[in-house]
Amino acid sequence: MSAKDILQNIFSVKNEYGEHNCHKVINILGIKVKLKRGKNQIPANLKKTPVNTFATIHYVASMLKAYGIRHIVASPGAQNSGFNRLVSANDDFFICHSVVDERSAVYVATGIANETGEPVVITCTGATASRNYLSGMTESFYRNIPIIALTCFNPHINKFSLSPQYLDRSYTQNDIKKISVKLPRILDNVSRYTCLTYLNAALTAAKYKNEPVQIDCPSTYASAITTETLPENIWTTKYYFNNFENQKQELKNKRIAIFIGSHHKFNIETQNAISDFAKSYCAPVFCDHTSNYNGENKISVSQLTMLVDIKKYPEIIIDIGGISGNYTLYPLYKNAKVWRISEDGDFKCRMNHPVSKIFACTEKRFFQTMKNNIGLIFEDYYAQLKTLQNSIKIPDLPLSTPLIAQHYAKCIPNNSSLHLAILHSLRCMNLFNLDKSINVNCNVGGFGIDGAVSTLVGQSLANPDKKCFGLIGDLAFFYDMNAIGNRDIKNNLRILLVNNNRGEEFNLAILKGLKQKNNNLDKIIAAMGHNRGGAKGWAQACGFEYFSANSKDEFLSLINDFCNKDFNKPVFFEVLTTNEDEIKGLELIKKYNKGEDKNE
Repeated sequence: MSAKDILQNIFSVKNEYGEHNCHKVINILGIKVKLKRGKNQIPANLKKTPVNTFATIHYVASMLKAYGIRHIVASPGAQNSGFNRLVSANDDFFICHSVVDERSAVYVATGIANETGEPVVITCTGATASRNYLSGMTESFYRNIPIIALTCFNPHINKFSLSPQYLDRSYTQNDIKKISVKLPRILDNVSRYTCLTYLNAALTAAKYKNEPVQIDCPSTYASAITTETLPENIWTTKYYFNNFENQKQELKNKRIAIFIGSHHKFNIETQNAISDFAKSYCAPVFCDHTSNYNGENKISVSQLTMLVDIKKYPEIIIDIGGISGNYTLYPLYKNAKVWRISEDGDFKCRMNHPVSKIFACTEKRFFQTMKNNIGLIFEDYYAQLKTLQNSIKIPDLPLSTPLIAQHYAKCIPNNSSLHLAILHSLRCMNLFNLDKSINVNCNVGGFGIDGAVSTLVGQSLANPDKKCFGLIGDLAFFYDMNAIGNRDIKNNLRILLVNNNRGEEFNLAILKGLKQKNNNLDKIIAAMGHNRGGAKGWAQACGFEYFSANSKDEFLSLINDFCNKDFNKPVFFEVLTTNEDEIKGLELIKKYNKGEDKNE
């Protein structure tokens, strides 16, 4: 044993990485003292490190260390030389193997992975080096062997630059990896968040699902590295497949919330499991209409985050469901640990926010297992937020989408279906409550202007005995207007078109931010002035009963008949609003509930 080894056995100091945290471990005569470094609030920590301190390869090495991935099979090259230098400098953790031929390297890694049961990294330079991994990666794909192919590229060249040693890795074969990510150069906090999200997605697949992955990494030459220290401001995710009931203890004395993104209709058993869990922890269940949750402790996330000031935010959020069209929900996540339930085990996180735990199981199983049946006592966080929600008041509004949504929500009959076009229509309807029996949908997956009318038509064809309603803006309607010419449409279809002569969303966001009175901006960005004749001629030509309103009194006199009167044909209601009233309507609700302008 060398003198260095003897000294390290007597006294050593090193960093130990775990999920979200880094600890300083001091070893004195075999006694280990673990000191926690930094608080577990990752977004704040990420901002503290100067952007130019570390390159992307530093974060790759640090994340590998955090996930306990030790074995590196390195092939020589310039583009991966910086990474090879880093792992060599940290050989108290990494076990490095040198294999010149990349064809052989990937199979060497396969042997190591088989023997150790651990993921193994293979790393190569640019040019055709990575092509030599193909046969071995194919082997790892079909045998589910966790090989991590770290391919490096020169970020300063591209396919147009006539530079040597450039390869286009934007496409790879389906059966050589389960996940492929291309890491950004670390230039700012946004690119750092993105980099960590990509790394977590790839490394969790390799470590917890035994899947081969590819990580394409911008290179830093060995000679250009200014520090061999690895960054500590990282986050990692831990997976649970079975036996996770002991995680209940982490919920003790915490403000817990559930967030549900867009979701298919819940079966009664899963909804009851969520309800029972929420009641046992006094936890709110944050939803919007696309969540399709109608159980206990439901809180409208839009109403709460847009209209009132939340004094206490969740400390732990249990996240389920898909994409949410609510852009105001993210402050809820600011200081929260996030637990994600993923039945297929796929890694997902909302807006790059760290996910500390992923539970690869059904939602029903998680909530039944984790129900508080061990006598933990919690403050009634749900009751506090429900009191805030109940304090929301709606002032007298002009004819605008918020007013339309307010009365539409009251008049739609029970057991109906409602389809909302994206953004302004969705946002405004989320400010109002609907009966639990009403099924709500919105195309938040692709989240584009396409298909709102067609999707609504499809719903009406699938449910001929159920009334199917739509709330759709003029750009979305005219974009998809051919759908109402379908010959099979029946009298259960009812479309409410809000025609404000433009894409109103842009006036609420982009144009408002420009703070300019410029008609060309409105015409080009918000597409103002198209379809001046409205929808009357087309709706009637397609066999619809047609109503229209261009005043508040007119709208209020017709909305109930539109929703509830029996007709022998489909019904179309066009409401003509102005840009000024649209802006004023939304601002009035916000100001009134934020304590301003309550006399308006």
